[in-house]
Amino acid sequence: MKSTIAYTLKVCLTTLIASVPVTMVIGGAYIGLIMLIKPSNYSFNFNITYTHTCIFVAITAAAILVSSYFLSKVGLKRFINDRPIAHSIVIFLFYLFFSGALHFMDFGHLLFSYGPMFLTAYASSRLFFDPKGSNY
Repeated sequence: MKSTIAYTLKVCLTTLIASVPVTMVIGGAYIGLIMLIKPSNYSFNFNITYTHTCIFVAITAAAILVSSYFLSKVGLKRFINDRPIAHSIVIFLFYLFFSGALHFMDFGHLLFSYGPMFLTAYASSRLFFDPKGSNY
């Protein structure tokens, strides 16, 4: 269980620290590319709130720990389809929908605001290794 907690901390801290700068770099690069084209009427914005980042990290930590618990204690080998990061993304999107944060958000805003955070979580889950062999 210690290795699972260490793995969860590595994934969650990496996501928490790296998601905001990665979002800003990707958004800035996209705005720079749009400025090269210079469309006449184009507006683009993106933002990522730190509270949403913390909520996503908490959901991710809970999904990894629940999946590991069911894998080690109960023996369910296919709980959450062995992809707790993907399911934490879906749960987070449900949270955004039910909290009303998606009310005035279009797909591009959603993609550039939260997409890098999702990619950071997925990449860090693949980068770090759980010594028990249950790498997610």
